[in-house]
Order: sequence, then C-alpha cells, then structure tokens
Amino acid sequence: MVDSSDGKTAWAEQWIAQQRALLEQLSVTERAANDAAAADGVATGAAAKDAAAAGTADAQSKSWSDLGIAWLRGIAQSLQPAGQGGAGTFPPAASEAFETWRAAWSTSLANAAAPGGWSDMVNRTPPLGLFREQTEAWRAVAAAQADCQRLEQEFAAVMRRVQADALNLLEQRIQGRHEQGSPVQGFRELYDLWVECSEEVFRTVAHSPAYGHLQGEIGNATLRLRARIQKVIEQGLRQFDLPTRSEINSVHQQLRQLRQQLGELQQAAAADSAASTRPTAARKPAATRDAADKASRSGTKAAAAAIRKQSTRKQSTRASRRSR
Repeated sequence: MVDSSDGKTAWAEQWIAQQRALLEQLSVTERAANDAAAADGVATGAAAKDAAAAGTADAQSKSWSDLGIAWLRGIAQSLQPAGQGGAGTFPPAASEAFETWRAAWSTSLANAAAPGGWSDMVNRTPPLGLFREQTEAWRAVAAAQADCQRLEQEFAAVMRRVQADALNLLEQRIQGRHEQGSPVQGFRELYDLWVECSEEVFRTVAHSPAYGHLQGEIGNATLRLRARIQKVIEQGLRQFDLPTRSEINSVHQQLRQLRQQLGELQQAAAADSAASTRPTAARKPAATRDAADKASRSGTKAAAAAIRKQSTRKQSTRASRRSR
C-alpha cells in the first residue's frame, strides 16, 4: 500500500482502492452469473424480466391454443351428421390431446424465453422427421454460440487480470515517486501514469503465446458461428424461393470472369487492328523469291544474282510493251 501518512498521496490511494473494488465487484457478478447458468441453465436477472418472459410465453401459447381449438372445432363440426350435436363441439379425446400439446408448447416457450434456455431446447429436440436437417443446423448454431460465449468469458478474465496488474504497478510507481520526493500532483498526472502502466502490462500480455492462441480461437469461433448462421438463413431463404448469399457470390464470381475474358478479347482485337493498319514494303514475286532463296541456300550466290537480274529484265520488258 502507498504510505499516505503525510496526506499527499491519500487521494491516489483512495482512487486505487475504488478501482479495485469495482473490479472485484465485476468479477464476483460475472462468476455468479456463470455458476448459476452452468448449474441450472438459468442466468441471474431481475424478477421483472422473468415475469415478463413468462407472460410473453403464456400469451404466445394461448394464441396457438386458440388457433388450434378453432381448427379442431371446425373439423368436428364438419364430421357431425346434420342435426346432431351443437355447433363448435368436438370429441373429448381430441380436446384432451390438444390440451396436452398446448401445455407442452407453453412449457417450451417459457424455457426458451430464459437466457440459455434456447440452446437447451434445441439440444433436447431429436433430429427426426421432415425437420431433421434444420434441427441439426440449429444444434450446430447453438454449439458455436456456446463456444463463442466461453471464449469471450476467458478473454474478459484476461482483461480483468490486466487491469488488476496495472493497478498494482500504478501503486508501485506512486510509492516510488513518493520516496523520491516527487509525488503525483493531480488526477491528470495520475491518469497519465495509469495509462502508462496499463499499456506496459498489456504489452507483456499481448506478446505472450497464450494470448495469441486465445485471439486465434476467438477469431475461428466467430467465423464458425457466422458460417453456421448463414447456413440456417440460406435454408430459410430457399423455402421462400429467394436468392441466397452463396448464389449471389457465385454470380459475382462468374461476372468477374466474364469481365476478365472480355478485356482479354478487346486487347487481342486492338492488337490485330494495329497490325493490319501497319504499312508493308513491296514484296517480290513468289516464283522469283523462291528461286532466289533456293539458289542462296545451295551456295551459288552468282546464280541467285543472275536470277534476280533476269527477273528485273523481264519486268522492264513488260513495262516497255505496256507503254507502247
């Protein structure tokens, strides 16, 4: 503790004690909530919130019950012979069965309204029947969400340790400055010193392998939860014949490939157009050129020169005849 016998650092000591009390209160509250949720699946909360959740569940179950009773009454009325029985009556067996269903539905809604009850309800639902794939997908979402919550609690615990260590280091720095004869003069200076201590402690924690591993797990769990939620959403969109994110991404990829191919074709067409408009030199007759090439390949340069001379003479003779 800081020696506050002279009263110069008493206010700093009181501020540090208040910060520690708040930190301890936060830790106790979070531990109690986690223990209660792990014990019976119900998180701590105000009684008003619990009553409101129960009232909402009862209202929803009553709406479903009224709808089902009206449906059963319509069926019973259509099955009764003309002139027998009263309108809106149905067999007692059907009424008892529907009442059992209504009670089960009301209980499920009440449990799902409580924090953590939704995951328990999904995990207890057997993946059978027409909704087997949907149930499995929701189970995967619940598992990924629970994993994210666990990792978030671990990260919060690390941050609380950082804050506690920063307060301990701040207390040591204040004691050292008090012994050196330069105590902290005001809250601004205390705040700057607290920030400096917090950064120093967090720097040490952030460079530790455990913190890096935790950050990696949080990132992976978040992406896993996002992917599983997206899968559930896409299943619902397909039921309404709406485009999904995967289909839109596929269309974007195809559009990008088409644009790239179009750009390559445009570049090739521009290169061909430039080559066709380039001026070309006068070419010699094919027969003369082939003979000259053949003669030059055989090593008879003189014969090649004679062939060229003879070709030039023929061209001049033809030109003179045309002029006549």
